[in-house]
Amino acid sequence: MITLSIVPSARRALALGLALSLAGCGESADPGGLNIVVITMDTTRADHLGAYGSPLKLTPHVDALAERGVLFTQAYAPMPQTLPAHATLFTGLTPRDHGALENTYTLNDGYTTLAEICAERGYATGAFIGSLAVDDLTGIDQGFEHFDQPGGDWGEGRQGHPPQRKAKAVTSAALSWIEQSGNDRPFMLWAHYYDPHGDANKSFEPPERHLKAISRDEVRAQVVAREGRFRDVAGVEALTDYWWAYAAEIRFTDEQVGRLLAGLEDQGLLENTIVVVVGDHGEGLYEHGQKAHGTHLWEEMMRVPLVLAAPDGAGAGSRLDAPVTLSDLLPTIERMAFGADHGLPRVGEGLDLWSPAVAGGTLPDRPIFLERPHFEEKRLLNRARGQASNEFTYGYLTAIVQGRQKLIRQPDGSSQLYDLDADPGELTDISAEQPERAARLAERLDGWMSAHKVSEPGTTEVSDERWEQLKALGYVGDDDVKPEG
Repeated sequence: MITLSIVPSARRALALGLALSLAGCGESADPGGLNIVVITMDTTRADHLGAYGSPLKLTPHVDALAERGVLFTQAYAPMPQTLPAHATLFTGLTPRDHGALENTYTLNDGYTTLAEICAERGYATGAFIGSLAVDDLTGIDQGFEHFDQPGGDWGEGRQGHPPQRKAKAVTSAALSWIEQSGNDRPFMLWAHYYDPHGDANKSFEPPERHLKAISRDEVRAQVVAREGRFRDVAGVEALTDYWWAYAAEIRFTDEQVGRLLAGLEDQGLLENTIVVVVGDHGEGLYEHGQKAHGTHLWEEMMRVPLVLAAPDGAGAGSRLDAPVTLSDLLPTIERMAFGADHGLPRVGEGLDLWSPAVAGGTLPDRPIFLERPHFEEKRLLNRARGQASNEFTYGYLTAIVQGRQKLIRQPDGSSQLYDLDADPGELTDISAEQPERAARLAERLDGWMSAHKVSEPGTTEVSDERWEQLKALGYVGDDDVKPEG
């Protein structure tokens, strides 16, 4: 497999040098710090959580966490795909900087992850994965002494149904690890819930009891209220059933998030634990004629839930409305867990969100940059099959969000400007009405892309084994052509 050439992190070198220095003096480093629990809800849109205004009552446990923590109303994934987003979360770097630009890429071990930082401080580190979309072959396992991922026999050629597991199994594995680890040192735990992610062929498969617990009529009302956002797709009843199943997956996931937090509380651990709940990307439910995610940069695919909760209740009930991104989480978690004087060098462009959150301050008026994964051309076109729109143009699809203005630039260089306050559904391009604003945003986008150069999309070689895994997970189709470097 060919991976990008990466210079090892200065952060890692500094941490290892400190550890060796202490060891040479006959001392041991005091790990210190709070426990860290990172919960990622795969494929979860912000607008389906009660804390974000959904009337469907799908997420009572995450909503309760938001009441005792801080909720970020405008949190963005950097890319609408699982590996790039998680790699950004754990390194503090944009996909253009860490190089995991698509699910077929890998995170090179030259970068330092949150788990490695914690391990170097003496933490126990454990990850509990819902799907092999982020398995140990992706490089996301760096720093985890215990990495628990789905097993199972895929059969000859690793074809067929993908190895993944339900949220209940993820929670059970995580709680078992906590019980067996003891409380002699702090821990960092990552729980990855994959259930809201529809399979390639079977779509959503929620437990029947969760489907029955949700009023279909209320889901239908949500669909009808958004009718102007749907294009060239099946009628209201078919859309309602699709939305209903997705909502039930989120309800099931929330139940298991609640079970995990209750298990930690039963063991007396929450009183010394920070909790982060975040989506890795959203999901298209046929607004703009698009289903699933990965190919476009609409709000439904990019805006994710983000809740931070500290054990002392600092910032309880706060809401921050400034745009933030997953690259902000590494410096924020460091600040929350290790304190303001943790001494770790700053990495990437992410900001510490915790200080303004608890102090009631504001974040700087900075742009947030978004990008589509770097699909090979035939792979991108294959993803368009069965969908209403032919807007699957190969190349760099990018966007910039500043305040409530969003500019999306197409691969051919054309762009559209949206006012997210007046037009949250991104239905009306106002670039012709506000050419100066569009030009300013375009200039900032140009500057960012120039400062973070990468190769052309689809130019990284993928191993045969990894390709078969991705095919089974539904990320690539039978007719996709494996990129050849």
